Amino acid sequence: MPARSIPNPWLTLFAACFGLGMLMVDTFIVNVAFPAIGRSLDASLSAAEWTVSAYVLVTGVFPVAMGRLGDIFGRNRLYLAGLVLFILASGLCGLAATIEQLIAFRVLQGFGAAIMMPLTLSIVTAAFPPQRRGLAIGIWGGVSGLGLIAGPILGGLLVIGDQWRWIFLINLPLGLVAVIAALRWIPYSADPSAPRSIDWPGLSALTAGLFFLVFALNRANDLGWTSPVIVSLLAGGVAVLALFFAIERRRTAPLIDVTLFRNRTFLAGCLSAFMFSAAVFGSQPFTSLLMQNYLGFSPLQGGLAFLPATGLVAVLMPVSGILGQRLGHRVRLLIIAGSISVAISFAYLLTFTVESRYLDALLPAFILRGLGIGLVMSATSYAVVSALPVEKSGLASGTLTMARNIGTSAGVALFGSVYLHGIGQRLPERLLADGTDPAAADRLTEAATHFVPAGEGPAFAITSTAVVESFLIISLVGLVVCAAATAAAFLVRPRREPAPAAPAPAPMAAAPRTAP
Repeated sequence: MPARSIPNPWLTLFAACFGLGMLMVDTFIVNVAFPAIGRSLDASLSAAEWTVSAYVLVTGVFPVAMGRLGDIFGRNRLYLAGLVLFILASGLCGLAATIEQLIAFRVLQGFGAAIMMPLTLSIVTAAFPPQRRGLAIGIWGGVSGLGLIAGPILGGLLVIGDQWRWIFLINLPLGLVAVIAALRWIPYSADPSAPRSIDWPGLSALTAGLFFLVFALNRANDLGWTSPVIVSLLAGGVAVLALFFAIERRRTAPLIDVTLFRNRTFLAGCLSAFMFSAAVFGSQPFTSLLMQNYLGFSPLQGGLAFLPATGLVAVLMPVSGILGQRLGHRVRLLIIAGSISVAISFAYLLTFTVESRYLDALLPAFILRGLGIGLVMSATSYAVVSALPVEKSGLASGTLTMARNIGTSAGVALFGSVYLHGIGQRLPERLLADGTDPAAADRLTEAATHFVPAGEGPAFAITSTAVVESFLIISLVGLVVCAAATAAAFLVRPRREPAPAAPAPAPMAAAPRTAP
C-alpha cells in the first residue's frame, strides 16, 4: 500500500485546490449564460434554473457518502475517479442539443463534482499538521468562495452572443492539467478504522427527501403552492427525511452519524453554512439576470461587475483562515461579522429603484457581499472541521459540503419561486387595468419572468416596475435568511482547548534517618 507521508503539502494543496476551483466555477458559470441558453435551447426561466439547481442538488446530496468512500478506499483514488467523470460530463454538456439533455448532463457533471468536493478538504486536512492547518484551510476556502464568485466572470468571457458551449468545453484542457497534478502531488491517504460499508438505505432516503423538497420549491409557482402535487411533494419530502433520521439511528455504520449533531459547534456551523449559502449563492443567478436583461449588460460586463467582490474574497479568505485558527473558540466572531456584512448588502439592495444603476445601487452591495463571503467561508470550514477529530475529516467536510450545496440549491429554487410569484401576482393585473389586451399582457409577463422590461410607453413603465418590485422581494427574503444564518453563528462556540497540565513536582527525597 502506498505510504501516507506527504513530502510537500503545498503541492498537495495546489493540486486539490486546482480541481476544487474547477468545480466551484462551474456552479455559477451558467448564470451569465442563462439568456443565451434560453434563446439557443428555447428554455423557460424555470427550466434554465435547473441547470444550476440539478448540479447543486447532486453535489449537496452525495458528498457525505463520497467522503466515507474516500476514507475507506483512498481519498486520492476516489478524487481522481470523480475528476475524470467531471471532465467527461463537461464535454457532454458542451454538446447538449436540448435543455433536457443539458440538465441530464449537468446531473452527471454534478455527480463527478460530488465525489471530488469533500475529498479536497479531507486531503488538505490530512496533509497539514494542526499548527499549519488554519492557513491551508483558509486557502482552500478562498479557492472555494473565489470560484463561486469568479464563475460569472469567466462565463462572461466565454459567452459571445448565443454561443455558450465553451463554458463547459473549457474544462477539457483544464481537466487534463488537474489530472496530471493529482497523479503527481496527491498521495494516498485513508482512514483504516472507517467502517467498510456504505449506508445505501440512508443515502436513498436522503436523496429522495431532498429532491422532493427542492423540486417542489422549483415548480410551486407554475403549479400553485396549494396544488395537490406541490403539497404532496413537500409532505413527502419531510416524511422521507424523517425516515432518513430513523434509519440512521438504527444503522451500525450510518451515512451521517446523528450523534455528531450533539456537538453544538458542528451543528450550528452546518446550519449557518446552509442558510448563508442559500441567501448569498442562491440569489446570485437572479442578480446576473437583473444586470443583463434589465440593466442591459453584456455577459462580459455582467461577469466583470462581480470583480470587486471577487477581489475581496481572494484577499480575505486566507486571512480568515489564519484568524480563525488564532481566535480558536471565538472563531464565531468572524462568521457573525461576515454574515452581518452580507445582511447589510441585502438591506442596501432594498433601495433599488427603476432609475438605479450599477454604481449607485449594486456596487456597494457587491463590496459588502465580498467582504462577508471572505470572512465567513474559511472561518466556517475551520470551525466545523476542527469540531471533530481529524480522522473524521472526510465525514465533517462531506456534511459541510452537503449543507452548503443543498442550501444553494434550495436558495435558487426559493428565490426563483419568489420572483416568479411576484411577477405573476402583480404584472398581468396591472397591464390589463391599463388597457393592454390579454395576448399582449401574456407576452409582456413572459418577458418579465426573464427580467426583461418589454413594451412601450405605459406598458414599459409597468413591466419595469414589476421587475424591480419582484427583485426587491428577493432582497428582502435574502435579508431574512441571512439574519437566520447570523443567529446560528452565535451558537458556534468551540470549547477552549485545555491547557496542558503542569508536570507534578518530583517527590522530595526522604531525609536520611539518623541513629538514635
